[in-house]
Amino acid sequence: MLTALAARASFDLDAVTVASREAARQPARRLAMKRGQELTVDQALKALMIVSANDVAVMLAETAGGSVGRFARAMDAESQTLGLRGSSWRNPNGLDARGHRSTAFDLAILARAVLKDHWLARLVRMRHAAFTTPSGRHHTLATRSRFLLGYRGAVGVKTGFTDDAGHCLAAAATRGGRTLIAVVLHSPDNAADAGRMLDWGFGRGRSARAGLRLPAYVQPVSVDALLTRPPRVVERHRPSDPGSMAAAGLARVGATPEPRPVGSTARWSLEDRQRAATAAGAVAALLSAVALAVHRFRQRT
Repeated sequence: MLTALAARASFDLDAVTVASREAARQPARRLAMKRGQELTVDQALKALMIVSANDVAVMLAETAGGSVGRFARAMDAESQTLGLRGSSWRNPNGLDARGHRSTAFDLAILARAVLKDHWLARLVRMRHAAFTTPSGRHHTLATRSRFLLGYRGAVGVKTGFTDDAGHCLAAAATRGGRTLIAVVLHSPDNAADAGRMLDWGFGRGRSARAGLRLPAYVQPVSVDALLTRPPRVVERHRPSDPGSMAAAGLARVGATPEPRPVGSTARWSLEDRQRAATAAGAVAALLSAVALAVHRFRQRT
């Protein structure tokens, strides 16, 4: 999802991307791209979002950032801009890598951003797509998302699987003019789990409040801009435990932080309280040392 958002902000849809040797060597190559073959960005994004083409993700990353490493740095910068706090990125296709991670809350933010982009929102609802590449190759794509194929009102967004992450899903559905997002990680049945969460959200959980809200929506910026200037950091939120491998979340599209009532006090996070306690301990130790030094000086006097 983040790779698609960065590509959309960086390219026109009719721009052309070329497969490198590194792209052609990616595992699970849905399009089996060979070095030198071309795709338009429109075609690349369809392959990326409909069939999770790992080779195409690298093609987009290298075209946008010059290398996978530079694109990963842009992804981290884009995360700050969008308000992601529990994610770090090492590649554009989500394959297992040391330090590559995200959370259900952060993935809900990305899913909302995808749905805010009208072109991507139409794309992630597509079950089939066909095109002929600039290199003259014809491809027919078909989604394997059981959620998209089977859940009433489904509008996307993205499936995912790796050995470490398990079966994951950022699911979105619309009923009665209301769109909800459910994120399921490391699930033995991600479509069913997401469906149960959404059923609850559309039904008896309709008025439930968890105390967490997605940060205000910020439009993604291009990779060039991310690599040449510091990103704008959005309001901090309180995500779910980023260290949990099995996590789930439910969010309402368009949700923004509510203003704090006048006279109310800010609630400190655990990290803030730990920092405050550490600082207080350091101050107490310093005062004790000063008092001891003064006492010894007076004894000697």
